[in-house]
Amino acid sequence: MGEIQALGHLSVIGWLFLNIAIFNVNKWIFVHYAFNYPIILTTLHMLTMFIVQTIVIRFTSVGAAYGEGDDRMKIPPHLVRKVTILSIAFCSSIACGNIALKYLYVSFVKMIMATTPAVTVFMSRVIFDFHHDKYVYYAMGPLVIGGIYSTLGEVNFHLIGFLAAVVSTVLRSTKSILQGILLKEERLDSVRLLYHMSLPSLVILAVCSAIFEYNALWDTNFRNDLNLWSMIFLSCICSVGYNIMNFFVTFLTSAVTLQVLGNVSIILNIIISVAIFHNELSFMSVIGIVFTVVGIFMYDTAGEIRRFVRHRVSRSWGPDS
Repeated sequence: MGEIQALGHLSVIGWLFLNIAIFNVNKWIFVHYAFNYPIILTTLHMLTMFIVQTIVIRFTSVGAAYGEGDDRMKIPPHLVRKVTILSIAFCSSIACGNIALKYLYVSFVKMIMATTPAVTVFMSRVIFDFHHDKYVYYAMGPLVIGGIYSTLGEVNFHLIGFLAAVVSTVLRSTKSILQGILLKEERLDSVRLLYHMSLPSLVILAVCSAIFEYNALWDTNFRNDLNLWSMIFLSCICSVGYNIMNFFVTFLTSAVTLQVLGNVSIILNIIISVAIFHNELSFMSVIGIVFTVVGIFMYDTAGEIRRFVRHRVSRSWGPDS
């Protein structure tokens, strides 16, 4: 029991570290190495992910649960189309997030992406006619207000970066909805899902890199700068580690812990990125951050808030009143 608890604590620390590292390492690459190839960077992330997932499933005890030999790598044929659609949303979201980081600072990108729950609730209601608890809808108010304040108060605003961050957020919401369907309704586990998403994503990103960032082939810095490649390698390791840690945190702790960590990581990411890159935060941006964090807290604890309110109401209308 003590060993599992210790592993849970280590996974939480690892998750926080890698969540903060991946954003700031990527931004460092774009700023300090004048690296203009966010899609190529995302492709390298996905290549690393595919290699690691292949090793894990084919050659470790984790993959033994899925059968022997090539059977480990297969999923039911009727899921291939759904996984491919999810892969498109997945890789496009990451690519757009990296494009946003090329033009914007980490603090603002995190604030835009923090509105993902609001977009997810809206899309699930409009597209799938899914009705949420009223306390979930109450949380949308602070989230939307926080996003507006953060945008209006951003000192280093860039339209291309902003649009890329918005598209990334919408695609993250799409991914969350589709991923929920595959994990809950189709009973596909997260380890194999990540593997089967990585290959189509790699192919899509490689094609996009060849079309939009082919000039990297003639960029001598990209080819010859060992420091740059060291940072790219670190970025790839952080990306893979972060995705793996998502699984470990949920397995060793709970989904609630992952939600709480998400809230904490927003604050830490902003503090650390401002300390590293010295970007200015306006008073309006700070107000936006506060509203956003409050909105996320309300969204993550909607069930607890509902139970607390009902308990208070039942007591106030009880026999002693």
